[in-house]
Parts: sequence; C-alpha cells; structure tokens
Amino acid sequence: MTDIEHSIPNDDIAPDDVCPGADLSGADFSDANLSGVDLSDAELMDTDFTNADLSGASLVETDLSDAKLWNTDLTEANLSEVNLSGANLFNSDFSGANLMIADLSHTYLSRANLSNANLWGADLSHTDLSNADLFGASLLNVDLSGVTLSRKTTIDPPEDQIEGNENKLGEEQYDQIARANHELLTAYSANGLTGRARTARVRERKARRQEALAEEGLGGTIAWFGSLLSQFFTGYGIQLRVVVGGMLLLYVTSALVYSVAGGMTPVDSLYYSIVTFTTSPPTEPTGVLMRIVAGIETFAGTVAIVFLGYVLGTRERV
Repeated sequence: MTDIEHSIPNDDIAPDDVCPGADLSGADFSDANLSGVDLSDAELMDTDFTNADLSGASLVETDLSDAKLWNTDLTEANLSEVNLSGANLFNSDFSGANLMIADLSHTYLSRANLSNANLWGADLSHTDLSNADLFGASLLNVDLSGVTLSRKTTIDPPEDQIEGNENKLGEEQYDQIARANHELLTAYSANGLTGRARTARVRERKARRQEALAEEGLGGTIAWFGSLLSQFFTGYGIQLRVVVGGMLLLYVTSALVYSVAGGMTPVDSLYYSIVTFTTSPPTEPTGVLMRIVAGIETFAGTVAIVFLGYVLGTRERV
C-alpha cells in the first residue's frame, strides 16, 4: 500500500497502518480514498467514513458499529459478517456488495443503494430503509422485524433471488422464498403498505404450494391442490379481481343463455340474471337449459357473494 494508492486527508494515520486486524476506532477517514483496502477483522467502532471511497474493500468480520458512513462508496465491497449495528449509512452505495450474515440492525440506510447486494442471512431488524434501493438484492433468510419502509423503497420479489433454473428448485428453496415473503408481508403491513403486503402474501402462498408439490407424496399433492383452489376461487382470500372477475363471468354468461335460449331481450336477460344471481329467478325458468343455468347461477352467486365478503373482510388485515 502506498500514499499514491490511498489517501487519508483528515487524520494522523499512515496508509500502512490501515491493515487487517488494526484498531482504528474513532479515526477520521472522511473523504479518504481506501479503494480495495483490506481491513478484515479490524476495530472501526465510531469511525468516520463520510464521503470515503471503500469500493472493492475487504471488511470481513470488521466491527463498524456506530460508524459514520454517509455518502460512502462501498460498491463491490466484501462485508460478510461485518458489524454495522447503529451505523449511519445514509445515501451510501452498497451496490454489488457482499453483506452475508452482516449485522445491520438499528442502522440508518435511508436512500442507500443496495442494488444487487448479497444480504443472505443479514440482520436488518429495526433498520431504516426508507427510499432505499434493494433492486436485485438477495433477502433470503433476512430478519426484517421492526424495519422502516416507504413507498419509494424498492425490493425485488424473493423468488427472483434464487439462482438457477426455477424448475429444479426443491423444498428447501421454496421454503426460503416463502419465509422471505412472510418477512416482507409483516414489514409491509407494519408500515401501512397494504397493497405490497397483499402481493407478498400471494407470493408466500404460491411458494408454499410449490413446496408442497416438491414433496412428491400424496399429502403434498393434496396440499398443492387445495392451495390451487384457494388461489382460483378467492385469490388466497385477498385478491378482489379473482372473485369479482368470476362473478362478472357468471352473470354475463347466464344473461347470454337467457337471451339466446329463453328468447329474452338483452335488457330483460340482464335483469333476469342479476335477480337470479343475488336471490332466485324472478319467474319460473322455461326449458331444461334455462332451469339448469338458473339453478347454477343462484347457487354460485350466493357462494360468490360469501367469498366477496370474506375477501373484503380479510384484505385490509394483511
């Protein structure tokens, strides 16, 4: 390491002192150029790295608790098992960084760039991720309890974070996807982002369905089929478009049958269908086909209305 390669403008520290295992707690590295530096297992508690360049640096198992890393460049850095608890990471760039099993609890990551970062097994509990970019970041086995999210926080679906062919995923991979979606569901709900919470729940249920199918047994097949029926009929109990779409299809199809087979005018067939759908046929249906369709519409309409009430009562509690 030479002075040309690295510069430390604000503290009486020689570049050669910046090495693995060094105790540099409380040092001022603001605006420093430490690109590619190796500070593995170093003590950097309460250190100031504001506006510093740590791109490509090795900070494995480093203690950076309560450090200041505002606007710090940490692109492609190796931060596996690093301790960043309580650190201020506002607007820092962690794109492509390795943060496996890192402790990021109680950190301030607002506006931080974590795109394509590997956060597998990281602790993000009670972290502020408002307006943060996590596009392409791996959130499998991540703890998101108490995390702060905003509408501008960007997070990729966990199922897109499994490498390899999706057709070859096994029970363990689907379990990881389901758990990650459950963490997101809880975090979104706690932050009032109910729309995203519902989406996360659907993804969680789909992952559990695929996990059941991957069991390759009768029990798994039955569980898979039950989950499929739940998605088809109620959208896992939270998607209005599934139930409303089915209701409209039943109503319009029945009205068409009444118009063609019963000789009704379009207006009369629509009226007959809506009354039959919600209560029972206003008049005795004529012909075998009319009777069959009216019976199905009355029964299915009652069931659909029950489903609609269930979905409306459930979706906002997600």
